[in-house]
Amino acid sequence: MPLNSTSKTSPPPFELMERCCRRPWEAYVEPIKMAPGVWYISGNDWVACYLIDTGDGLILIDTAMHETAYLMIENIRKLGYELTDIKKILLTHAHIDHIGAARTMKELTGARIYLGERDLLFLHERRDLIRIGSYTCGEFEPDELYADDKPITLGNITVHTVSTPGHTPGCTSMFFDVKDENGRALRCGIHGGIGLNLTKDDFERDGLPQSLRDEFIEGLKRLDQMQVDICLPSHTNQVGILLLKDQVTETYNPYIDPSIWHELMNERLERVMEIVKSENG
Repeated sequence: MPLNSTSKTSPPPFELMERCCRRPWEAYVEPIKMAPGVWYISGNDWVACYLIDTGDGLILIDTAMHETAYLMIENIRKLGYELTDIKKILLTHAHIDHIGAARTMKELTGARIYLGERDLLFLHERRDLIRIGSYTCGEFEPDELYADDKPITLGNITVHTVSTPGHTPGCTSMFFDVKDENGRALRCGIHGGIGLNLTKDDFERDGLPQSLRDEFIEGLKRLDQMQVDICLPSHTNQVGILLLKDQVTETYNPYIDPSIWHELMNERLERVMEIVKSENG
């Protein structure tokens, strides 16, 4: 499954979205089964949200844009679920394209919202860093903050979170196991945010410490040591999941490929090290 990354000089995703001739809610993607009980659910073809059936309620990872919420709601109902089946909403980081519909989904579901503690800065003091632009982002407060030593459990799913600062200070990666029809465990993993807004100019513009870049690098190295059978990208242009969606059947899952996780971690590590090298002359 080939990586499909944007160029090294591409603007951040929220800027790409503003400039693109087609906005995210002008495309519709039906639910994609990524793993047993796990669906790509966002309804758009750009930012990823995942729905996990735990056997005792649903977990939603990220909410995408407020403007695309109706697409996700349609997909949830298309799978036969009710919105109130969602019990936990896990947010990877506090950028508009991942939390824009958080307040909307909380009000519709009654679910508890989780967020990385260091991203409270964005919610409380620096809402400009959410990159609101012309897009809607209702105010909300997380009900819980992540801790690496405190897994999140619902039904038969336990999500282990790993703080991976860089893209934002509170960026959080997530890992959980599902079982296939033969009882084999499959590890699913999502890096909380691998966007390369990591230049000196980026940090000076945003007033954030450049040490975030060092944390980003260390996070990539640490996560590369993990075994992940199914890589869940936070954006479709990170891993070519849309290219394979029509190959999914009841007996074949093209997304089971442990090499993809390591390819993604190493590709991002190479690109951030190129940034460091260019700035150091």
